Amino acid sequence: MQQGFPEAVPLRNIDTERVAEALVDIFSRVGVPSEILTDRGSQFTSDVMKEVSRLLSLRQLTTTPYHPICNGLVEKFNGTLKRMLKRMCEERPSDWDRYIGPLLFAYREAPQASTGFAPFELLYGRTVRGPMAILKEMWTSEVDNPETRSTYQYVLDLRERLEETCALARSELQESSERYKKYYNRKAKSRKFKPGDLVLILLPTDQNKLLMQWKGPFTVLSEIGESSYSIDVNGKSKSFHANLLKEYISRDKSNVVGTTVISMSEDEEQESCFELPALQTNQSESASDVVVNDELGVGQSHEVKRVLSKFTDVLTDVPGKTDVLKCDIKLTTDKPIKAKPYPVPLSMRDSL
Repeated sequence: MQQGFPEAVPLRNIDTERVAEALVDIFSRVGVPSEILTDRGSQFTSDVMKEVSRLLSLRQLTTTPYHPICNGLVEKFNGTLKRMLKRMCEERPSDWDRYIGPLLFAYREAPQASTGFAPFELLYGRTVRGPMAILKEMWTSEVDNPETRSTYQYVLDLRERLEETCALARSELQESSERYKKYYNRKAKSRKFKPGDLVLILLPTDQNKLLMQWKGPFTVLSEIGESSYSIDVNGKSKSFHANLLKEYISRDKSNVVGTTVISMSEDEEQESCFELPALQTNQSESASDVVVNDELGVGQSHEVKRVLSKFTDVLTDVPGKTDVLKCDIKLTTDKPIKAKPYPVPLSMRDSL
């Protein structure tokens, strides 16, 4: 995305060869950049892509795992384009790729809130004639006739206009950056770690990559930049953003006497204490239902039956409760948590 000017290419699959061909096709129109920022997908980290980057003298940069804010402009555009496609191809969803061109034109023509200019203006230095301009000409019957100028004069005027536009865009970006930073840091808390500290990492579960859980502890190796750290994960050095880390506090056995405290997260402030109510169920199994193996000797069978009769209150299918310990779970709020259901693939909607 150059000067906020987005490009999108529909692909049948995302293997390295197809992605490389799509990138070269884009570079043939806008030029080869010196750096490219991608996620850690295998199509970008493969040896083939490294060879393509070497041939084009292109430096590859990768985002921090599970931290989309690292490439927030692209991630925001991805969400916007998906919503636009969803509305445009509602009647013919199988032809979604045919709408990408018109939707990109509409996106490039609209002014951005962060810069105050449309991507077309930042790239070409002029307002592009689009559907709204055509509609205005039809309503007002006014057509702008550009004055005839020499090539040299046109280049000078274009350069001056681009410089003024970029200066204004930089000023708008600075103000937008301060505003976004204020919103982002409103509820954020600073996390600082030192090499050797033990931390927990928020990672996907082994069964489902969409579900996250705290795993660890892992050792901090070094600090990378202002908010990223190199972590030793099973003998390998990996970088993680500070938002995915929290301090690991080992349990102090001397304090575990009468109350057990379960810490959900370090940002939680309120506490909610509860006790499990007694379950009103009928007992269907007891110690008398235990089958003793016939291969045991007489003395062994007698000893087993003696133990069973001694603990009849425990050997039951009715769960009980204990008054020895109390459990305090820290919560952020008493309101129930509600979340949107995951979107259903189009091919499964009829079945559902």
